[in-house]
Amino acid sequence: MADGVESLREQVRGTIRRYQMLQTGQRVLVAVSGGADSVGLLHLLHSFSEELGIELAVAHLNHKLRGEQADQDEAYVRRLCRDLGVPCYVASQDVAKRAREAGLSVGGAGRCARYEYFSTLAEQHGFTRVALGHTASDRVETLLINLLRGTGLYGLRSIPPVRGIFVRPLIATRRETVAEYCRQQGLKPRCDRTNLETSDFLRNKIRLELLPLLDEEYSEDPHRALLRVVRAAEEELAWTEPLVKQEFKEVASVGVGSVKLDRTRLRELPPGLQHRLLRRAIVELLGAATNVGEVHYEALRELIDEGQTGAELHLPGKVLARIGYTELELITGERAQHQPRCDEPWCYELSVPGATEIPEVGMLVCAELLPDRPSDLGDVAGGHIVVDADIVGSKLYVRNRQRGDCMQPLGMGGHKKVQDLFVDEKVPQQQRDCIPLVVDNQGRIIWAVGLRMGEQFRVTKDTTKFLKLSAVPVTNKVLGATDIEE
Repeated sequence: MADGVESLREQVRGTIRRYQMLQTGQRVLVAVSGGADSVGLLHLLHSFSEELGIELAVAHLNHKLRGEQADQDEAYVRRLCRDLGVPCYVASQDVAKRAREAGLSVGGAGRCARYEYFSTLAEQHGFTRVALGHTASDRVETLLINLLRGTGLYGLRSIPPVRGIFVRPLIATRRETVAEYCRQQGLKPRCDRTNLETSDFLRNKIRLELLPLLDEEYSEDPHRALLRVVRAAEEELAWTEPLVKQEFKEVASVGVGSVKLDRTRLRELPPGLQHRLLRRAIVELLGAATNVGEVHYEALRELIDEGQTGAELHLPGKVLARIGYTELELITGERAQHQPRCDEPWCYELSVPGATEIPEVGMLVCAELLPDRPSDLGDVAGGHIVVDADIVGSKLYVRNRQRGDCMQPLGMGGHKKVQDLFVDEKVPQQQRDCIPLVVDNQGRIIWAVGLRMGEQFRVTKDTTKFLKLSAVPVTNKVLGATDIEE
């Protein structure tokens, strides 16, 4: 028995080392539902937290789906944390109501709720990692779900061991092994009866019906065979993703709520690389490419090959794909939902510090006074810049272009008409009145948002006060991260 426990601990240590999940000194939030996987994960991490040099706390979200049982799960997690001497954060959310209002499945709404809660706790309390209890068994089941949906390479990877701050130390360990560990340690985790229902849950059917059938029919362990597929996809992505990232820098320009890709260069690339680049563009906009499937990528490639200037395609996640003069532009936020209302002049005083909504273009322009000189001065073609606060002054405005507008773009010795700037930057004519211009009290253009900033406002070695200007799209709905790459 002791050998089995130590073998499991060594396997988990090996997984943590292989994927560099945890580092000495980190504060780690462990997501605990009360089930065997998450309870086993907490107990394991707690048993060698001193060895790893990490500080643990627990997060539990009561989904309010199973009445008294859900409340008992919460009480169990609280008792477990008290016994282990681990801080415990608990919250409740009506997931069924959220699912109805958002048009999501209950499972999808639950995932969104959990990830939002864990991310918020991590940000508020300084946790640099969130440990989740997904196992190798979850990975196999997810692979089969993805295969049945016609997945690509990312779906073959199934659940990734690490994504951002989220880590999965049990990802190489089978569910049965974790359950046995809990029995040996006398932990008595809670059992969610919905995990035994096969009428409405595809994952449960795969777990309780398909995999046992494969066990009976084939001499080789199906889990082991399917995990080889997962590892092969994982290894392929590990060495090709840096190449895709470099190619993306060559063909794409990331702006405020949009990504522009060079249409001519895309046409010259192999379909597989096109797919990877288009997917990366969507991830830049939404944080994940979930729900964007092969049919959407095929439609995008057709748009690239045959679309005329102005042709559009609507994608999941409220993303609009539009053909410009020489580029394919992917847009999110209000700009993707309707044509901006820029046929009339508009002007708003910018709150300094604060955020000012520009409803005509579905954007927030934010101003923040920084206490110290920042290491990142921004990207004029991206979402923020840093300027000399003394030079710009305290009265700033955001407006669209006016006849005769000129500015001195960063790095240029003379002035340039804004009209010529738009032409040089290949901004479609119908969009030029919708580009926000941040101006000072004298009407001098500080920033043509997403394009250029003014030379005279740049930060120098003599600058002592720093103002960060940023622009973000106003979105109708924040997409939650999921634990499934589809």
